[in-house]
Amino acid sequence: FYEKKKYETEKYFKSLGVHIFRLILINSFFRHLNNRVYIKGRPKEYLLTFIEETKQSETSHIISGIFPLSIQILYLKYGYLEHFIWLTIFNVLLNLYPFLLQRMNRFKLKKKYTQILKGI
Repeated sequence: FYEKKKYETEKYFKSLGVHIFRLILINSFFRHLNNRVYIKGRPKEYLLTFIEETKQSETSHIISGIFPLSIQILYLKYGYLEHFIWLTIFNVLLNLYPFLLQRMNRFKLKKKYTQILKGI
């Protein structure tokens, strides 16, 4: 599940707007909520910890997205279209994009620090 899929290229993430989401995230108050996601100034041994944390975060966002998805389906079934749309927007912004960002960051790190990760 955590391995890179063939279609998960730089172009794929860019076409989904993950780069824009990242820019908005790091330039907003959200950047102060979780200092564990920053690797700048950390020892190289932290890379493995960071990669594991991206996996945990990915799982959390998937689980957190399933519950609203079930409610979205109920809203759609019973004709609450406006509720469905709003919950979809929030679910995408709070779960789907963070999930995609975690994957993108992990794949970039693994590619950039291949030699360091092998030596740890």
